Amino acid sequence: MADKPEDPCDNKQVPEIRQIPTLCLRKIITILFAWDWDKDGYAGYDDIMNTADRFIHVGDMNEKSADNVIEFFRDLTKRTSYNPVVEIVNVTSLSEQIEGLWRAKSNPAALKSLGQIYIHMFQIIDVNAKGFLTFDEYLVFWNAFDLDKRFARMQFDFIDTNQDGKISEEEFVKAHEDYLVNTNDDTLNRFYGPLINY
Repeated sequence: MADKPEDPCDNKQVPEIRQIPTLCLRKIITILFAWDWDKDGYAGYDDIMNTADRFIHVGDMNEKSADNVIEFFRDLTKRTSYNPVVEIVNVTSLSEQIEGLWRAKSNPAALKSLGQIYIHMFQIIDVNAKGFLTFDEYLVFWNAFDLDKRFARMQFDFIDTNQDGKISEEEFVKAHEDYLVNTNDDTLNRFYGPLINY
């Protein structure tokens, strides 16, 4: 009888960090560092709310839009039937957050849940509800995370798969999912800017 292959989605088998492929590890660390505003080694509740404040400030949002942003980011940290973000935010070490994101990226239900988060994030940026983002609107996302501006246009063009000069909600969400699951070393997707070298 053949041994059953390891399932990274199985919560009983917490992968050790050294088992995570280098590219995936670099992507996960890049995500976590983008969200970790106080640089204490993990992205917690305060970091998520600081991200909300940054979206409001960078997007120069009115009161109603700002309230929606705060509500959205606050909801990210609430425990629901299945919220992979809560499972990641509630731990207090970088290694646990890395392992949590690693498990989430391999779990279809978690990927769907994360996709919903980026649908809402797109809608926050698309304040006029046009259904697309121009490059200037996309910069709200890029600048809210204080990502390297030299790579903003390259990433916008990568996301804009039909090359119409606008990013649709579908393109935005697919780019985020591709960022998480694409393990090709030659991928040009830099959803959270250049990958961290460690």
